[in-house]
Amino acid sequence: MDKGVPMDEVIRIAGIVANCYLVRGERCYLVDTNTPQCGKKLVRELASAGVRPADLSHILITHYHYDHTGNLARLKRESGARVAAGAEDAPFIRGDIPAARPSELNRLGRFLRKLPSSWTSSYQRFEHCEVDLLLREGDILEELGLEVLALPGHTPGGIGLLDRADRRLFVGDLASNYLGRVGGPTICASYSREEIAASLRRLAELEVDYMYPGHGRVIGPRASEKVAAYARKML
Repeated sequence: MDKGVPMDEVIRIAGIVANCYLVRGERCYLVDTNTPQCGKKLVRELASAGVRPADLSHILITHYHYDHTGNLARLKRESGARVAAGAEDAPFIRGDIPAARPSELNRLGRFLRKLPSSWTSSYQRFEHCEVDLLLREGDILEELGLEVLALPGHTPGGIGLLDRADRRLFVGDLASNYLGRVGGPTICASYSREEIAASLRRLAELEVDYMYPGHGRVIGPRASEKVAAYARKML
């Protein structure tokens, strides 16, 4: 890393259940947008950081779930920012495909599947939005200094956004950090334990210092080591 180039500042914006992240540097961008209920707080947090929606060049979505896309459409209208998301999750964000029902991978998911679909889908509603950039494994967002990692298992098009120069990764829901304990994604909202395991092992091998999860506190330092320890224990 060029020591003469300052590291972009990452600001965690924590909502009721999820995080999104404002990145301030030569360009300002947002990673995820939290739940619809946190819209006012998100705008307040942007303002307190001295950032207007119009200052955002990009809004990057790690996966399509409502707690990450809840304020996307409104922010896109207000900012004119380019929306980028995993190609396989884009149809869900646009509204071409409905959000998946709870999975059968654990007891909670199997219980939730017995409830009326109108109940289980009502809390997942968000305003659908066009996606400008369809991201795939290995894509590079040169203007942001980010590399795209495909991280399936939680959603088909879940992605990570890797800043190799600064050894940082926006990881979406593949890893979490509640009460200082690294964990994985919510299983009842995921579709494949095998793909989750493969994605976690990949995270463990990255030698990333800090990971920014969708839920819980920032993981680090030595984030990959901490995810590796979790993977060895649980997988």
